[in-house]
Amino acid sequence: MNTAIKILERFVFSQDSDVSALSGVACIGDDVYFIGDDVRYLLKTNRNNNIDGATVFEKVPLSESSEQISFSVLSKAKKPDFEALSCITLDGQQQLLVMGSGSTENRKQALLYNPSNNQISIFLDAVDYHFLENSVELTGGAELNIEAICSDHHHLYIFQRGNINRHHGVLVFDLAEIQAGKSLENAFINSLNLNLPEIEGAASGISDAYFFVDKNLIAATAAVEQTLNTYDDGDVLGSFILLFSPDGKALFSHLIQDEDGKTLAIKVEGITWLESRSDGEVFLLVTDSDGGDSEILKVWLAHSVFENQKGK
Repeated sequence: MNTAIKILERFVFSQDSDVSALSGVACIGDDVYFIGDDVRYLLKTNRNNNIDGATVFEKVPLSESSEQISFSVLSKAKKPDFEALSCITLDGQQQLLVMGSGSTENRKQALLYNPSNNQISIFLDAVDYHFLENSVELTGGAELNIEAICSDHHHLYIFQRGNINRHHGVLVFDLAEIQAGKSLENAFINSLNLNLPEIEGAASGISDAYFFVDKNLIAATAAVEQTLNTYDDGDVLGSFILLFSPDGKALFSHLIQDEDGKTLAIKVEGITWLESRSDGEVFLLVTDSDGGDSEILKVWLAHSVFENQKGK
């Protein structure tokens, strides 16, 4: 059993609860936000609260109009498929970027939520998604399927899931240029191609990413799901926690297992840093079980995991 990583807590939420098909998690100050891929709202709680099966979440609607939106679970055909959630800094303010996968027309939307005034605005439009789906550096020629975004507060990283053709592309953009009104095409800086682990020959796909600024590393998750396209679900074999350098070099990989060393067949779709402890760093992970129960996990990584990356 790997003693450098450990699951501290694991909470299961039934499919009948407010927690549905979790696909992302992010923190701003003391607040923790969750997003599901089949709803159009954020779930909010305080990091000082115990996050467990009895947690009562505040619902934050995600609509750029003043119209009331439904808080019900949406069908697969109608859902916005918000697969990516990250904290970014714009005009000196921390905001949440919520991004749809782009795998169908109604999933091509990216919104900004400003918690200081509860304002929702459009961050990326159809032109930006057109650029993404036509970027071979990102997709390798496969259909667009955005699963992760992260930011070091100066750059925006956008990740293709990459499990279909094993091309794990990432595009890097200048946030200041985007904020100045430039399109993604004109704010583009660089492209990366990640090397991801497999399970029994089955390809994994990036499912979320968090830029750990203090460590100058990208912490990510990758799930192994046996599916042949960007739309249908498949059998889940397991998930990994990964570390990458900012230029995409693979530094650390760990298959998520239980205390007995058995692989957990869970589809981890979100990661964010929660807190530092004297012996390591604690992250929050979230899962999407495609119609079943969702989970929130607290996972500890020892300081040695990060220290071993120095000089690599």
